[in-house]
Amino acid sequence: MTPSPPPPDSGLEIDGPALLQKWSARGTHHVLTPLPRGEFWRDQEGTARFAALPGTKYALALSASDVRPPAFASLWPGIELRVTCAARLGAVLAPGIDAWTAERPFVAGDVAAFDGEGADYRVVESDGMSLRLAPHAGAVCVMVRPILTMMVRDWSLGLLEWEGRHPWRLLLEEV
Repeated sequence: MTPSPPPPDSGLEIDGPALLQKWSARGTHHVLTPLPRGEFWRDQEGTARFAALPGTKYALALSASDVRPPAFASLWPGIELRVTCAARLGAVLAPGIDAWTAERPFVAGDVAAFDGEGADYRVVESDGMSLRLAPHAGAVCVMVRPILTMMVRDWSLGLLEWEGRHPWRLLLEEV
């Protein structure tokens, strides 16, 4: 399958059916949410507790309103897609920790790192699963765009006739 080209000014890419043609996804709203992997409860004293299951998974909600609708006709719940997110995930590296390995692949050529003052910090090496920073004395935050294998959960498509726009929403969950 041919990946959808990223819409103008977005890093969003979806490998699968060519969903996002030009003028279908400008100004897309991206919401990346961790999926619950456990259960909350309160003990006898009323203290909150959480029994966690190992691993993390994400849900991704995409929505936009543009002049051309995405090509959703053959996109049914349960279909798997590979999504290169425009939304970033971050991790803080403590002073003296110069290497980080991600839980899932990320875009190797699009890594941002900055120190506690917000100044850019140099990434020495990045291979899409791990990265290495120049030595640092303070904490450094790294931001990566994850690449997720996701399953279609739901989608909707509308029409604002007088405005000539097609609002749409696509809900995905990590496999």
